[in-house]
Amino acid sequence: MKTLIRLLVLAVLVAVMGGATCRQTPPPVVIEAGDTTSCPAACETLQRLGCPEGEPLEDGTSCVQFCEKTQQEGHPLKPACVKDITSCDQLNACMVPGR
Repeated sequence: MKTLIRLLVLAVLVAVMGGATCRQTPPPVVIEAGDTTSCPAACETLQRLGCPEGEPLEDGTSCVQFCEKTQQEGHPLKPACVKDITSCDQLNACMVPGR
């Protein structure tokens, strides 16, 4: 009887452990924001206003490169809004949902 219970417990453990390793999470579906073409204008605005966000990154990546890549990876930076700001203080307002 004890052997039967041990075999049953072992079978359940194998089934649970085996099933856990077979499951794979599907890759995420990335949806690019539709205003990526506004990245150059947004970066030009940031640079003209002297906003630090318009400067290249430490590794040399330009504002436009960063904007386009980030947008393509599904993280909206809302460049269509950013291109219309008139001061660096207005940048955060573009990040509000719905803008």
